[in-house]
Parts: sequence; structure tokens; C-alpha cells
Amino acid sequence: MKNVTVYEFNEKWRERDIAYESLEDELKRRVYPLLCSLDRVTRPDKRMGRPPKVKPAMAAFLAVAKECGNENTYRELASSRWVEFLGIKRVHYTTIHKAIKRLSPGLLEDAGRMIAELVSGGKMDCVIDATGMDIRKYEKEVYRGEERRKRQYLKLNGIWDAYRKVFHAVDVLEGKAHEYKGSQEMLERVRTPIGRFFGDPAYAGRDFVQDVADSGAEPVIKPPKNATPKTKGGPAWRKLVMEYRELGYEDWRDKTGYGERFPNEGQFGAFDTRFGDEANVRSRHMVRGSD
Repeated sequence: MKNVTVYEFNEKWRERDIAYESLEDELKRRVYPLLCSLDRVTRPDKRMGRPPKVKPAMAAFLAVAKECGNENTYRELASSRWVEFLGIKRVHYTTIHKAIKRLSPGLLEDAGRMIAELVSGGKMDCVIDATGMDIRKYEKEVYRGEERRKRQYLKLNGIWDAYRKVFHAVDVLEGKAHEYKGSQEMLERVRTPIGRFFGDPAYAGRDFVQDVADSGAEPVIKPPKNATPKTKGGPAWRKLVMEYRELGYEDWRDKTGYGERFPNEGQFGAFDTRFGDEANVRSRHMVRGSD
């Protein structure tokens, strides 16, 4: 019998399948027990009534598994091996969908961060960026004496692995908010060690550049044209601006690897294409705007 794996194309797919099998084992062995512990800590009180068919830890695990596996719809997820692993009795796919929608943002964020840390491994180069997104939530306003509905607009601010394309931290900003707002707090939530930290001029602030340097990462953030090297308590800012001025943009880009940010410009575009139509807000806890 002919061994089809001798061909380079098939060999690459075989390596990909092995990688996914390894990730599946890690999800079962490490992520789910941690989610159960987090759920017990965050919800220590025993609630009255019948226990849910899909517990919060199970729902958070299924939300992560859905994005990591081959299950593209909730119908497929309801009949997948993940449900069998969790010991969930036969349920309608809408039960899983509602359980995920009811999750607290904190538990869901922890679940996503766990899988991101598994994928990124020991160290990573990362990118920070923001994108705008319309949501299906409206507010009333008066325009030329007439009342009308205006669709609300939000910005997603995120930090992700530049090469493995997994998000490590995400914040929701108000529609007119600047990308730099709240980025320091988001950086503190990233637990994977960072090598180079790529960002566009929207994040070129003295305090933020210094925070990136203090975290042990190399700030590769393009300074604006009118930037001055005045320290004002941020020596990392002076170093960044002086190096940029001495080398010029092209040489600075090649030396620091700033060009690695450009292929990542489509990361949020892919996110919006996949989830943009599902961005609904039906209750206050489903959206968090930075103050």
C-alpha cells in the first residue's frame, strides 16, 4: 500500500492534525479543571432550584472548544465529542447557546486567555490594535426636531500573538474613545512573557511606552512625526524617539521588525467578518465600556 504522507502537502496536513490532537488533550487535561476551580471561587454560594444542564464551567469550556475545533455551529457542537467528554446528557443546541450567552465576562475571558497561553507557549511577540464595530443596540436622539434611533458604535482594543494569532487581552471602549485609553490595564492582564511589542502611533504615549519597557518587552511603537525626545519620567520614550530619528523610518522598521505588524492589520478584519453580524447587546453585563 502506498504511503501518501511522503508528499509534502499531505505531510503538512498530518502535522496540523497532530497539533490539534495535542491541543485537544491539553484542553481536557488542564483547561477544564481550571475553569471548574474558577467557577467554584467566583460563585461560592449555593443557588436554589434545579441545577443547570450545562454548568458555567462547561459552557466556558465549550465556547473555547468551539473556536479551537472543527465545530462551526452550535448544532455541531451539541453532537460533538466535547459534549460527551463533559458528561452532558443529550440537550438541544439552544441550551448550550443560552448557557454561553449567560456567562460572566470574567469567566469567559479567563477561558480564552488559558487557551491563548497554551497556543503561544513560553514567549511571544505581540501586537496591540483597535477596530470599530457596530452593535445591535440603539439609543434615541433628536435630529432637526424629529426623534430617531441611532445605532451604537464600539471599539475593540486587543493584544494578540503576532504569529499564532490568538488574543491574550481584549477591552471594549466607547465609540469615541482613543485607542490608548485603558491599554496599560490591558497589558497587565497578559501573563505570557513578551519579546517585541508592536503598536501604531495611536499608542505612542510616554507612560504606555514606559509601561511596556518595564514589563520586560521591547516597545516597537512608531512615534508620531512631531514627537520630541523629552523624557518627562519615561526614559524608554527618549530611547525610542532618538533611535527612530537617527535611523529614519525604513531603517528603523527593518531593524526593529516593525514590518511584522502589517500582516496583522487583517486580524480584526477577520474577527469582524466572522462575528460582526452576531454582535448583539441584550443586557448591560454583555458590554463593558472603559470609563
